Amino acid sequence: MNIKAIISLVLFFMAAAGIGLYLLRRPELIGHLQYISPWSVILLFLMSVATLAANGLYLRIFANKFSVHLKWKEWFGLASVTAMGNYLTPFSGGLLARGAYLKNRHDFSYAHFLAMLAANYVIAFTVISVTGIVIMLTLSGMESFSWPMVLFFLATLSAIVLAWFLPSPPIQGRTRLLRLVQQTMEGKGFIQRDRGLLWKLVSLTVFNVVVGAFLFFTAFHSIGADIPFRIALLIYLLTACSVLINITPGNLGVQEAVASLAAVMLGAGADMGLLAALIVRAVSIISAFALGPIFSYLLSKELMATHGVPPKQCF
Repeated sequence: MNIKAIISLVLFFMAAAGIGLYLLRRPELIGHLQYISPWSVILLFLMSVATLAANGLYLRIFANKFSVHLKWKEWFGLASVTAMGNYLTPFSGGLLARGAYLKNRHDFSYAHFLAMLAANYVIAFTVISVTGIVIMLTLSGMESFSWPMVLFFLATLSAIVLAWFLPSPPIQGRTRLLRLVQQTMEGKGFIQRDRGLLWKLVSLTVFNVVVGAFLFFTAFHSIGADIPFRIALLIYLLTACSVLINITPGNLGVQEAVASLAAVMLGAGADMGLLAALIVRAVSIISAFALGPIFSYLLSKELMATHGVPPKQCF
């Protein structure tokens, strides 16, 4: 295990311990959990599975562009295994397993895989920024309006627009940063040249944003917090941005901290923001570990049947 992985795990356990101690000192927060009904849990679980399906469809659509036709158990299964793997390993290890499977099973190059991820991030942050700006404008003149949030979304959108319209010069060099920039440019090129692909991916991203907002909205209301949908949406948008600070397995602690901060800025309260984020976290873990092992087994069998690749190389 390298030093980065060790640091990530240390931060993970520190975050888990910090959240646990905070809840122990605020027993009234835990009391809110008694309001959660079984129907709310089922609804939250189904929405979490829906986000996995959307992520899988995103992979399927992008892979089709390179004549890689994934079966349903592959595109949905890879999304489930990725979600589970991200909780088991630091620095989004689930994505590495996905890339390894596509390479071994379909000869889908790592360069194309990384370009796909880059395109995903470009589209996701564009949708997040535009949605955030529009929603904040609807709150103008209200107590929930926040200039720092407006400026954050504007800065993010400006950076994306600048990168989108600037020409992509050839990049020389073998450093990790330069390779990342090159892959981002390639991902941008793929979606710029195919408008049909672009709108399909945008539609799936919008779907994920809506479902993510409803996850937080349902989580808040399940614990008796009457939070407007617009506020839940903004909290989700900011927590989605926390993927940029991916320093712990599953981003544990970072996402919860961002949700609490966003809830404070929007008048929803840090305690309720933290509790809602933990509920969303719990159903995400349940869905990932309910489906992940099943599809990990099925996909490992698929690899063994086709190329004889030992499962440990991918999952």
